[in-house]
Amino acid sequence: MATQSHQYYERLSSLPWICIVTLLCTVAVSEAKHPEKIVAFFQGNCNQSNPCIHECQDIYDGGFICHCREGYVLNKDGMSCSVDQAYVRQQLEHDQHDLGSEVRGDLDKSRDASPSHSNYNIANEVLPGNEKQSQEESNLSQDKGSLLSTDSSHRKTKILDKVDRVDLLPENPEISIKTYDLRKDIPDPISDFHIREGGEHSQNDLMSPEWTEGKGKFKLRPSKTVTCDGMVCQNNGTCVVDANIPRCNCPIGTAGSRCEKVISVVYPKFHGMGYLALPVLKNGYRDFRISMEFRPEAKNGLLLFSAELDDAKTDFFSVALVDGYIEFRFDCGTGIGVLRSLGEVTLGKWNQVTVQREENGAGLQLNEGDIVEGTAQGAFTRITLRLHLYLGGYANMSSITNRIGTAKQYVGCVQELSINGYKYDMRKGEIIGDAQFGLNVGECSEGICDNIVCQNGGSCSPRSADSHVCLCPLGSAGDFCEKRHDVHIPRFSGHSYLEYEGLNRRVLSYTEIEVVFKPMMPDGSILYNGYTKDRKGDFISLALRDGIIEFSFDLGTGPAVIRSLLPVSLDHWHVARASRTGLQGILEVDDQPRSEGEAEGAYTQLTLLEGLFIGGHRNYDEVSKYHNMTNSFVGCIQKVVINKRPVRLMKEMVDGINIEPCSHPCAGEPCMNGGECRPKRDVYTCYCPLGYANTNCEDKMEKLPEKPMFIGTSFLMFTDKRILKRVTGNKIDLQMHILPKGKNGLLFWSGQDAMESSSDFVALGFVDGGLQLRYNLGSGEAVIGYNDSRLYDGQWHFVRAQRDKQDAYLEIDSTEIVEGSAPGSYTVLNTNKILYIGGMPDVSQNSLGKFSSGYVGCMKDVILATDFNIKMMNHAQSGRNIYHCVSNV
Repeated sequence: MATQSHQYYERLSSLPWICIVTLLCTVAVSEAKHPEKIVAFFQGNCNQSNPCIHECQDIYDGGFICHCREGYVLNKDGMSCSVDQAYVRQQLEHDQHDLGSEVRGDLDKSRDASPSHSNYNIANEVLPGNEKQSQEESNLSQDKGSLLSTDSSHRKTKILDKVDRVDLLPENPEISIKTYDLRKDIPDPISDFHIREGGEHSQNDLMSPEWTEGKGKFKLRPSKTVTCDGMVCQNNGTCVVDANIPRCNCPIGTAGSRCEKVISVVYPKFHGMGYLALPVLKNGYRDFRISMEFRPEAKNGLLLFSAELDDAKTDFFSVALVDGYIEFRFDCGTGIGVLRSLGEVTLGKWNQVTVQREENGAGLQLNEGDIVEGTAQGAFTRITLRLHLYLGGYANMSSITNRIGTAKQYVGCVQELSINGYKYDMRKGEIIGDAQFGLNVGECSEGICDNIVCQNGGSCSPRSADSHVCLCPLGSAGDFCEKRHDVHIPRFSGHSYLEYEGLNRRVLSYTEIEVVFKPMMPDGSILYNGYTKDRKGDFISLALRDGIIEFSFDLGTGPAVIRSLLPVSLDHWHVARASRTGLQGILEVDDQPRSEGEAEGAYTQLTLLEGLFIGGHRNYDEVSKYHNMTNSFVGCIQKVVINKRPVRLMKEMVDGINIEPCSHPCAGEPCMNGGECRPKRDVYTCYCPLGYANTNCEDKMEKLPEKPMFIGTSFLMFTDKRILKRVTGNKIDLQMHILPKGKNGLLFWSGQDAMESSSDFVALGFVDGGLQLRYNLGSGEAVIGYNDSRLYDGQWHFVRAQRDKQDAYLEIDSTEIVEGSAPGSYTVLNTNKILYIGGMPDVSQNSLGKFSSGYVGCMKDVILATDFNIKMMNHAQSGRNIYHCVSNV
């Protein structure tokens, strides 16, 4: 038969094309009479698109046909082969002699009761006495897409698009052939039948004859049930048999075929056979707002679900993909409501869905499409939710399929989920993360940094589910940290931060924060300082949330959250001032009305032992859960002042990442001759060194001023020992003439490098129009004040300040004297051996807020101890912003 078929195909291949088509049509018409002559023509060639189960033969340029090996006949589909029953019986009769008993070759047509346990006609049946051919066909079927392949642990089945089933009738020589699509018609494609010979079946044989001794019969028997024997799942994974294939269910945080990988799930990836469980939604009984960003890979699947009961027979809600559309379903207990998006999702791309529900009414929006509105049936308006919030699927999908509209679990990634303003953290941990439990959840960003090289000591980190960012150390920037630069005003990119020494116990009862900033995005952490890294306890923060400035603090018993009334505009400079006194907090933003609030509990002191972070945070796992912010600030921060002390942003930091220069005039270094550029929103001021003046310090003075004028940012610094020995000790006698023009300003100062409340100092200056002599010898501060508006009459006035041990007096124009005394027993003044006249750097910070700025006005004839005339311009070691006095007197 095989020889005749081969000659037939050779003759066929030599015919012209039109003849082949005619011949094939003729063969098809006569198929009923000559089933052994079935022929089907396929376009292409055997090397490209060969569907043949056994053998393929090219018959013409661009065409081929299939035929079967000995013992088989070609089925009606022209590609698959069935056992030739006559050949089977012939082989059985031939083997009777070798078996030593009579064999009757009737085959039992009995079927398993389950529809999934039906007899398959497979290309590699093992026939008695034909083991060699069986092995050859087994090898061939592996090449052609065999139904069966074997790995090191268990058998797997590869399903062809279509395979013929054969009913083997015991007394009928004819073969009845039916064709099924295994992907549609066979619910359990692995449940085959094995024919076993007198004992255990061979794992390499899908069908083999079983010899029943004494009866001489062969019969079909079901294959051995697939179990989890030999399948070992690691990391608390559990083995299940799914579609007759054993596999591991991996708990969240693990992955791999045996759950052997430990992973961190930040952006969950679902494969259609898992889910992630979040805490029960407790504040959604009346209304909720859901926002989700997701990237689907299939058109059907459950995205989000919760209910009162396990089977969702009463109250529930779900967000699901149904044939590519988003459906929101909910039931308040008296009837279901279904909202369906107007447009379809885009597979393989990020989509945004928003659901807003209030009582039994709801709205649904997909991406930027129109909002779909609807209501649930009945009069009930509250939803009772007792189950966890399930993301990506559910533990028992079959029990809720009719309610949610799909039997499928979600396939794809989820980048963000927020409900009622709370952004969920998909990780599972003892301290961090909202995930309670889950199965078979991967990580979307896995491998995102595998081929990324960050320069200059930078490190790669996932930026989102499908992008990365290089974390560049200070001094470097760029996509790969390839740029080097200097920073005057820091710009934060959203993955940046600057870290400073924490506020510790310096803000126990009172805290005041001022920030000058220019935001580029409406969300991000501006400032944060906490007590511990376990997300509990004291903290204080400033953040942007949807453009609103949010001032939060917790004294250990519950947070205060104070929000600005209006959002701030992007790409403009703003000033935010936040303060707290005990439990009470105040927030002022630009010219908006101020907002007030109060922290919970009874504690009134704030302790902050961790580092102070500006513009972001190193690890949001370490911030308080009440901060509820994982986005870093995007934009520029020009100024931060805490309790009157300016933070030198680029000089005092202890660490920082991804800091770039902000676009500002100071970035171009406009100040000449060593001048210091000080930004003030979009403009700047140059602090000019001694001997230089004008806007950019471009003019050199021909002569230093004999009567210097101070402008509030000016000072002269002295370290001459002849001067300092007349300032420190147990006595001081200071005389000077002044022409004041401002109601506030520091005239004279000597103190400690790091000032504390008990530090020694001596000072003379104006506070709100009053002249004050202040000093502390280590046991308490003395304040001697003089208030008289005549000091601002445009005339020169004589001032004398004298101290002898604890006692001192202040004399004005040699006519009025004010006296005072310091508490305690200390009598000697000890300072850092530096004297400032007319002001000093960071006046408010270095004076602990006793004075707010430098002196504004003119000065002359400064004398110490009645005998030492200070030549201010010649004796000064350095100075800043000193000009010639302009006076008519």
